[in-house]
Amino acid sequence: MSQPPYPPQQPYAPVPMSPSDERMWGMFGHLSAIAASFVTLPFLGPLILFLVFKDRSGFVRGHTSEALNMTISLIVYEAVLFVLCSVLALFTFGLSYGLMVVPGVVALIFTILAAVAANQGRAYRYPLIFRVVR
Repeated sequence: MSQPPYPPQQPYAPVPMSPSDERMWGMFGHLSAIAASFVTLPFLGPLILFLVFKDRSGFVRGHTSEALNMTISLIVYEAVLFVLCSVLALFTFGLSYGLMVVPGVVALIFTILAAVAANQGRAYRYPLIFRVVR
């Protein structure tokens, strides 16, 4: 038997990240939700970072999954609030739609707090979210 002309394939092993890279990508996991919301897909940034870095660092996986869960929860809350505001609009002449801003502002504040915590190397848990992705 002759030897194949190429070396045998090695199985893919994720390269571990340095602590400073973990903090940076954990922070970007939260901030990417803000950046992706400019194209009306706030879950897209955390989802991409989650899929890319989930096997390389438990710290980054935790922060990106938390950011992804927050954006999923925010979408659900906004949909429920839209239905509620639509019903209330009959009685308030459309003024109830001003409430649609509240979840976004609250999410922005919590996202900034989470990004600061990730940059400091601390874990952060958003309050009142559904934890769908682990």
